[in-house]
Amino acid sequence: MLNQVRKTIADHSLLVQGDHLLVAVSGGADSVSLLQILARLADEYRLRLTAAHLNHGLRGAESQREEAFVRRLSAEKGIACICKTVDIGSLQRGKGRSLEEIGREERYRFLDEAAERCGAGKIATGHHRDDQAETVLMHLLRGSGPEGLRGILPIRAGRLIRPLLDVGRAEILEFLRLEGVPYMTDSSNLSPVFLRNRIRAELIPALTANYNPRLVAALCHTAGIIRGEDDYLQGVVRRIIEGWAIAPNAAEAVVPVAAFCGLHEALQGRIIKRLLETAVPSKSGIGYRHIEAVLALFRKSDGRCRSLDLPFGIRVEREGGLLRIQKEGERRASGRERKSSQPRFEYGVEIPATIHLTEIDRTIHLELIGKPTLREMKEEPRKAFMDYERMHPPLILRSAAPGERIDLFGLGGKKRLKEYFIDRKIPRPLRMKIPLLADSQSVVWIAGERISERVRVTKQTKRVLKAEMV
Repeated sequence: MLNQVRKTIADHSLLVQGDHLLVAVSGGADSVSLLQILARLADEYRLRLTAAHLNHGLRGAESQREEAFVRRLSAEKGIACICKTVDIGSLQRGKGRSLEEIGREERYRFLDEAAERCGAGKIATGHHRDDQAETVLMHLLRGSGPEGLRGILPIRAGRLIRPLLDVGRAEILEFLRLEGVPYMTDSSNLSPVFLRNRIRAELIPALTANYNPRLVAALCHTAGIIRGEDDYLQGVVRRIIEGWAIAPNAAEAVVPVAAFCGLHEALQGRIIKRLLETAVPSKSGIGYRHIEAVLALFRKSDGRCRSLDLPFGIRVEREGGLLRIQKEGERRASGRERKSSQPRFEYGVEIPATIHLTEIDRTIHLELIGKPTLREMKEEPRKAFMDYERMHPPLILRSAAPGERIDLFGLGGKKRLKEYFIDRKIPRPLRMKIPLLADSQSVVWIAGERISERVRVTKQTKRVLKAEMV
């Protein structure tokens, strides 16, 4: 068994010389064997060990005996021990979550805090091969995707390691017998209330006896295959998100709709899951229905502005060619930041003029010309031709103002600029980069887009202002 653990450590680069490990010790066979093995390997790897025990406060005197046992075992080995007691039952009340889920969350929070307290660079837990098989089967029964079916990882976030993952429960018990090391038995592990216990005590024995005598090995092998493929796809997702300039912990993620919709659906779901989980403090709780709800926003092709409120205070908005995912408590702040970061500008205009708008790096040419024919105007659709004598100086080139309206030529009446931009599916960040030519009364030209009805060229027009953005 010791050699198998050495191989697992080498295969997954779990340890380096001089590591300080925080060892999670519940007092059960798995964690006690982990502590014993790491103590045996301490000289070989020059390890410094600290034990950590969380008393869940669920089993009264039994929990107290386990904590006392872990303290005594650690002291016998000359290993420092950090203990803490929490009331999992109280923490669960009113949250609508299982004891298992709350317990797991509290355990890892405690381990992180204890590692920080003692200066340990890594945390070791006693998960083994049978735990792996149970986990894969449990996720399969729940309808999990690849991320669940890959099972327990040998190393997570470069810090949480599982040196026993390639050895089984029977090997662990035999190792402890030969070493003469005692351990405690958690009575809750025998309770049929918990799904994992029923899988361990009922389902796996039945499948092993009637279908595959090497079931545990087969499930672990499958998890390994899926883990390799999942690692590759996660890397693809990471590169795509980085390509969109979305920071790992950004208050807001902005996704280009066209680029997203061009991806394979297998990547689409993974991208949304990654972005939603980033917005959740615990990085968990995001389910299939949440991902599907966001994907449905991408599939809408009517160009309307739509939004979606998800659990954990996440808000998703689609407007034009962009989809935004915002965290709870940061929407207003990010909105203010976004508004303040928009390029605002204003330039006085004296005709003729060539004005470079440094804020958006665009140039506007304005000149007076003789009245062009209708054919000449149609041949240059990107240029605007306006009746100069219908304008009321002074003229200015500027960015849009909130609530602004324009009487657009050809659209039969006044319209808010915001509504026009939405109809044109122009993303919000780009709207403030579209210059407006305005006189003393109103906007007369949306650069590169449309002119006002008031300044359209008619039979009575004598002088024409030609405008172009380059």
